[in-house]
Amino acid sequence: MPPGLQKTLQEMSGRVPSWLEASDRDENGIVISTSVRLARNLHGHNFPLHADEAELEEVLEKTWAACSAIEPLADSYRMPLQDLPWEDKRFLVERHLISPAMSEIEGPAGVIIGPGECLSIMVNEEDHIRLQQVAAGMAGEETWSVLEAVDDALGRELPYAYREPYGYLTASPINVGTGLRVSVLVHLPALVLTSEVEAVLRHATQNGVQVRGVHGEGSSVYGNLFQVSNQRTLGRSEADILDSLQRVAGLLTDHEQEARSTLWHEARLQLEDKIHRSLGLLSSARVLSIRESMNLLSAVRLGVNMGVLSGVEISRLDELTILTQPSHLDRREGRVLDSSERDMLRAELVRSRIDASGGTTSHE
Repeated sequence: MPPGLQKTLQEMSGRVPSWLEASDRDENGIVISTSVRLARNLHGHNFPLHADEAELEEVLEKTWAACSAIEPLADSYRMPLQDLPWEDKRFLVERHLISPAMSEIEGPAGVIIGPGECLSIMVNEEDHIRLQQVAAGMAGEETWSVLEAVDDALGRELPYAYREPYGYLTASPINVGTGLRVSVLVHLPALVLTSEVEAVLRHATQNGVQVRGVHGEGSSVYGNLFQVSNQRTLGRSEADILDSLQRVAGLLTDHEQEARSTLWHEARLQLEDKIHRSLGLLSSARVLSIRESMNLLSAVRLGVNMGVLSGVEISRLDELTILTQPSHLDRREGRVLDSSERDMLRAELVRSRIDASGGTTSHE
């Protein structure tokens, strides 16, 4: 691996993406982030799953060159994934920069990462190009406006595969058309506690959305974090997709707020007990699995959002959701750890950060 690439990864491991540091979320902390993605392919080239290594290398080089000519990507990192071991690819998955599927690719592929990790471009995943822009909170229109400008600029440098009346051609038929996927990452702990989450999410899927884990397709749900995105793009305009996701996010927010109100009025003692116990475990545990730590952090986040806890900063919880992931812990220690070592290191890191943030509780 080139030394500069290793240094870049090490620098990334000690900080959170700038979109996660942003404070412009709703006060209830339900919508964590918005991600807007575009699928594009190059005219005259086979889709990645049907292309040989030479063709994939050609697509990669063309995309590298095109991105060099675009101002928003002038200061970006370029990471050839074939140069990275699997644990470093998993590190990029944990930071939402590549998909779990892309971490398994062994041929010519890469990712371009813009300043602050808000903008990224996967090259040679399922499609030749997957552009992504991420922002804090519910920010569909603003995020789309940034990505649309990058897409337009890149389209002037590269011949996109496009055919009337279908639109942009993609490897998966459900992405044909605009190629636009909008997703929101939502925190729904009260709906989980009241056992209403399955019914609410089932209703959401009937409105044309998919529900996945925190890292998208193929990932597990933990920490009460759900990624909700549109299912199809064919025959739908960008404005229609953005509007429908915003409506679904609004409905999920309303249901979560109602569930929180129910818990507060009907099971306040039990709710406060769960929140206080979670904070106590985080500040004293010597061993924490990733699933347990994410679930405990979720409860503490709920406590802060509902005013049960004070002295715990949401930014510190955000930080821990990223820095306690397996590959982040490996990088922190400088080697690949086994699961028991990670669980001990995770608990140590959480204790130090929770103690540093105060961790006092509010008595009303």
